[in-house]
Amino acid sequence: MVENNTYDVAVIGAGLSGLSAALRLAMFGKKVLVLEKHYVVGGLNSFYAKGGKKFDVGLHALTNFPSEDSGKKSPLFKLCRQLRIPLDSLQLKEQSYSRISFPEKELRFSNNFPNFIEEVNEKFPASKDAFGKLLKKMEEFPAYSVDAPELSTREILKDSSIDPLLAEMLLCPTCYYGSARHDDIDFPTFVMLFDAIFRQGLARPEEGIRAILDPLCRKLKELGVERRMNTGVSKFHVHDDQIAEIELESGENVIAEQIISTCGVIETESLLSSHDNEDNQSKVGNFTILESISVMQGTPKELNWEETVVFFNDSEKFDYICPHNPVDLRSGVICIPENYHSTTDSSNFKLRITHPANFPFWSSLSKQQYRDEKEKYEDRILQNGLRYLNGGTDSMDEIADRIILRDTFTPKTIKRFTSHENGTLYGSPTKSRDGSTKYKNLFLAGTDQGYIGIVGSMLGGIAVANNQILRPA
Repeated sequence: MVENNTYDVAVIGAGLSGLSAALRLAMFGKKVLVLEKHYVVGGLNSFYAKGGKKFDVGLHALTNFPSEDSGKKSPLFKLCRQLRIPLDSLQLKEQSYSRISFPEKELRFSNNFPNFIEEVNEKFPASKDAFGKLLKKMEEFPAYSVDAPELSTREILKDSSIDPLLAEMLLCPTCYYGSARHDDIDFPTFVMLFDAIFRQGLARPEEGIRAILDPLCRKLKELGVERRMNTGVSKFHVHDDQIAEIELESGENVIAEQIISTCGVIETESLLSSHDNEDNQSKVGNFTILESISVMQGTPKELNWEETVVFFNDSEKFDYICPHNPVDLRSGVICIPENYHSTTDSSNFKLRITHPANFPFWSSLSKQQYRDEKEKYEDRILQNGLRYLNGGTDSMDEIADRIILRDTFTPKTIKRFTSHENGTLYGSPTKSRDGSTKYKNLFLAGTDQGYIGIVGSMLGGIAVANNQILRPA
């Protein structure tokens, strides 16, 4: 094996966790190779252009905004320090306000946590004491520890004695922003997402996801990190208790002393031979989504749409499941990116509407059927989503006339760009929070490490780089 194909660390996947891990390692002199099977970086937090318009994939919000209340406790500060990226360079714009909309009640929230507590206490006065005790329990729970117990949030909320409707309303945004579990969310992830969404808050870079990806890629290049795009991995060659070689789809072999895989635990296990993998089967996730994006003329304010994100559900019970139908219209997420406090004037805006979806249905269609079903559901999703926006149903004709471009990505799209089994959005319910595997030089980072969202994913990659490679226990 030639020396040029030997590295200190190989990182599989050029998503945010992989890029962050690679940068952290390179900052300390490691010779790093990043392998990415696609032609763009970012994974599900990437970007593309269509019809002359730029689209971000995945970026509804950058959570953990360092508001006055969260201050320097925000994980976003830690992230910027670890990667030496000035926070100001991201040009973060705060949300206006967002809301959780159920038939009987709505909860508004902004980047002001005391106001959210007041909102909950006003809408659910009988739950004031129980909600206060729940907040205390979350503060004391070691959610950020790699040893945090994987408890059921539904059971904890039930035992907390808060109003059952309040429990469902708290589950809705936290599940949508990070749960791989069927109709539940593990309590460590719930606490982390509650902190990220409510205690700290939502923001968005002025320039979208490129404001994060561009400095990462620029720094990697400056530090001499080799990044190979359109380069898939076909197999791990195992010797004793470690990965001896990485075989690429081209047939080329690469040697790395340490390997960080960010492609998911199921997908990483699939790179092992059946003999090596027989005792290492993790549970396959099945929650996935379809998102329809409409580009409209004008501004949201012209339609009196002021909220940034709306989490909605059409009944008192929130079902977070893989639906039997192609798309589950009962609940979802609406995002209007232009309703962050942007200083950029625009003659159009985007309306993004997300729903749970059925992977087997979308993956089984022919090309023509796929196009037809996408077009059919674009109309249904828009009509359904307008029920949750001010005057939306009454203004359907006007809104339809404003649409200048539509696009939709489905579970099939997620499968293509992440290789996740079942096109699952948040990977396997089986997580490895410290990133360890049964092989002493193979580590997991990203979604199946259990740290969710853009900030969580990046910090997860950094944590594996720090704790498993730079300063192992």
